[in-house]
Amino acid sequence: MSTEEILKYGNSIGGLIVVACLIVFSIINKQLGKDERSRAIFLRVYSSMFYVFSALILLSIFFRIGKSVTGIAYQNMTVCMFALCVVFGTIHLIVLKKKY
Repeated sequence: MSTEEILKYGNSIGGLIVVACLIVFSIINKQLGKDERSRAIFLRVYSSMFYVFSALILLSIFFRIGKSVTGIAYQNMTVCMFALCVVFGTIHLIVLKKKY
């Protein structure tokens, strides 16, 4: 199985994961309400997602992954990285919700 085939399937699965995580985000958002605590939790989650996504992009640049794959495969890889960040953010949100 080549790298491009793995990325193609990862892109499809990543899209489904992002939709499921966004549903979880909206449910937890409605449960928490609109107070200062919920805003602080979501600020921490979104900032951590940004840092993870930035780190993944920098790793792909550092390891020169763009030179070994086509443009479509690189686009699919970016979608997979975004899906990983959303999954990380959802897990972080659930942990913070239970913690606070």
